[in-house]
Amino acid sequence: MKNRVTGCVSVLALALAVTLPVSAQDTADNSETEASNRRLTTVTVTAQRTEETLQNAAIPVNAATGDELLQAGATDVTLLNKVAPSLSVTNGGGANTAFFVRGVGNFTNNGYTAPAIAFNIDGVYIGRPSSTLSSFLDLNRVEVLKGPQGTLYGRNSTGGAINIIPNTPELGETSGSLSVAAGNYSSYELTGVANIAVGENSAVRLAGSVSGRDGYYDDGTGDAEDLALRAQFFTVINDDLDVRIAADYSTQGGVGSGVNVEGVYTFAPFQGNLPVPNWPFIPSGLDAFTGLHDPAAQQFVTQNATAAPLFSPLDNFAYPSRDDTYWGVSAEINYDLGWADLVIIPAYRHSELDNQFNGPPFRAAINQDEAEQTSIEARLSGSVSAIDYILGAYYFDESVEGVNSFNQFSTVTYNDFQSDVESTAFFARATYNVTDEFRLVGGIRYTDEQRAYDTRAISAAAVCLIEPPPGVVPSCAHVPTLPTGLTAADSLSQLDPALFTGPPLPVLLDQIENNPSGVPAFTPYGPFGMFGPQAILAFTPTVIDRSASDEEVTYRVAAEYDVTPDNLLYASYETGFRAGGFNQSFGFEEYDPEYIDAFTIGSKNRFFDETLELNAELFFWEYEDQQLAALGLDARGDNSFYTRNVGSSSIQGLELDFQYAAAANTLIRGMVQVLDASYDEFSYTQVDLSDDTDPPNFLTPVTGCDFTQLGVDGDPATPREFAVDCSGQSALNAPDLTLTAGIQQIWELENFELIGNLDARYRSERQIGFSYVPGSQADAVTTADLSLTLLPNVGNWQATAYVRNVTDEAVPTIYQVGAGNVAGANYEPPRTFGVRFGLDF
Repeated sequence: MKNRVTGCVSVLALALAVTLPVSAQDTADNSETEASNRRLTTVTVTAQRTEETLQNAAIPVNAATGDELLQAGATDVTLLNKVAPSLSVTNGGGANTAFFVRGVGNFTNNGYTAPAIAFNIDGVYIGRPSSTLSSFLDLNRVEVLKGPQGTLYGRNSTGGAINIIPNTPELGETSGSLSVAAGNYSSYELTGVANIAVGENSAVRLAGSVSGRDGYYDDGTGDAEDLALRAQFFTVINDDLDVRIAADYSTQGGVGSGVNVEGVYTFAPFQGNLPVPNWPFIPSGLDAFTGLHDPAAQQFVTQNATAAPLFSPLDNFAYPSRDDTYWGVSAEINYDLGWADLVIIPAYRHSELDNQFNGPPFRAAINQDEAEQTSIEARLSGSVSAIDYILGAYYFDESVEGVNSFNQFSTVTYNDFQSDVESTAFFARATYNVTDEFRLVGGIRYTDEQRAYDTRAISAAAVCLIEPPPGVVPSCAHVPTLPTGLTAADSLSQLDPALFTGPPLPVLLDQIENNPSGVPAFTPYGPFGMFGPQAILAFTPTVIDRSASDEEVTYRVAAEYDVTPDNLLYASYETGFRAGGFNQSFGFEEYDPEYIDAFTIGSKNRFFDETLELNAELFFWEYEDQQLAALGLDARGDNSFYTRNVGSSSIQGLELDFQYAAAANTLIRGMVQVLDASYDEFSYTQVDLSDDTDPPNFLTPVTGCDFTQLGVDGDPATPREFAVDCSGQSALNAPDLTLTAGIQQIWELENFELIGNLDARYRSERQIGFSYVPGSQADAVTTADLSLTLLPNVGNWQATAYVRNVTDEAVPTIYQVGAGNVAGANYEPPRTFGVRFGLDF
């Protein structure tokens, strides 16, 4: 199957690059006069660290201008998938924004996980993906690069990169703009921009935005409350030197992301014929945007779910909140040395996160993290004879301190950690212009990454002591689950002291904080029954103090051929790696680097006097030791977010995009991605939560993958666990087929111009959950967006009316099984509509 797909798309890509330019030329000569009035616009990009048109960039990249993004409704990073069919953006609660490109990405991001998709704002790599959420502000364009970025960019990434480029100060111009928007869900946005000339050689640019909305979910979650500010100063010191300094500040508040209860997996042993063996699924019957905190959802969970190992009813989910602050300063120094151009970009960024969210769902996850990063990049570019070159160096230093808590009713993990990363890289790229039309490109990069991790994690577990009959799950219905708290002391202080008959609370807290790693502190817990306390409460400390390093050389080789001035053919081979790291999960404390080999054949074309644009990209990626960050069980059986090396995967397919100026006032556009992404090897082990006295394959994993019971030979040195094998499964967030289609129509009225845009997007079935249970297979879906913009022939204002997700589709983005095996899902926004008014001055 894969060979047939590869062969077909190879022929198609070559046909586009070679045959179409020849046949198109004759036709173009006959229609030159008509076409001159309807040529396509040109987008300038800097994805290869030099200015060039998007059509001349011989790399896999999508790009859109700020105006195009505004028309598409992509007003923040979570909506970028509207303009890049290969990109999926999800949010699992709090500041956890996840990016996937062609099935490669992270389900969760935290203070010690490197993203698979690099995020760069104004040329600066952002180490914490959480700090990419603030609304786009005074945006020039966005570039989405696909595949490894191992030669030209700051820090290595294997899946791709997203470049956010703001508008910069313009010399000799004093101008501004103001826009205001309002819509359903009480949404509002006020944005102002000012460009101020300071003498002949300097300028200042100021931009600010305040926006918000009510929650998309009935329980009030899924709201927004954002503030973003940016200030820039640009000065030309002399003919050879200019400097731009930028500072930004943003906050995000309100409730934060919501989660919907889809149902619960209840335990029914020895029913292996179920879709998830031994776990029948009870659907909640709730609508998509009901929300976890709706009374009906709370009642459903309380009546149907209990969480091991206490098995008490689940109730009193903590309501989410967020209060996040980000700020940073950077500079761009451009110096013309005469024989070469030098660019230096120093930067500093700081973020503070204070989030409480329900995520998978949990009773509550609490993140209080503080991160700071310092980076500097220097690039020297020039030409020697027929060779164009770029030489560069990059240094990145990041420190993250955090106090986190993950409450799953019967178990809680409290973490106090510090993560430090120091990355140094040197890179070079040379382009040999063999002829005016044919070029050979070679790039190489050396990376040395040092990292250290120091944490003390405390795992609390309330264990039911009531012995049920063999083969029956215990139940401690009258023992309270563990309250929400940032520390163990916070949680215990909320419980009735009468529930503890062991050491006094001060003594217990001292043991919790000072016991050696791995030595638990115990206390009887709960009301007394006929034979003593009904449960026991155990606190087990884990100390991780480790350091490690990775060194790697990555490279790229490519060939580029201009078939005609408007038709480009290119091919490349590139390697990439993402460094290993650490987890706060017992038994999974470290993970190894991942590696990728990426092959690309592409063609970029404009025909008929630049009225038709048709681009094709054939790709094949091969991963080894692929990292995947997701929710799972640690070696103690506690739910935990951690990164693991799951094995290898193959990703191949074809992407086509086109634009056609059908008439002077009519533009038709679209994209197609055909994707075959699957895991060649994907296996891991999961602890067996059953007792040694229970029969084999009793308390089996909640997974749609194959599994095998291990450690049932009676040897106490061999733990009971399950080997889970998901090999052959589809990659996550990787639909086989993605289609976009749109039309822009301009109507010339007597005193006005009316611009209409209609865009639709189709995605086939796709996996959105790590567990591969049936509910994590999202159905195929088509969504559409509509907008109308009114511009006066004389005047400096514009008005837009818009509708996003016209048919109000409920589109899930993440499906996770959390505490008590309750399945939760997060959704893309429902139908939204509103108006926007802008004024230039």
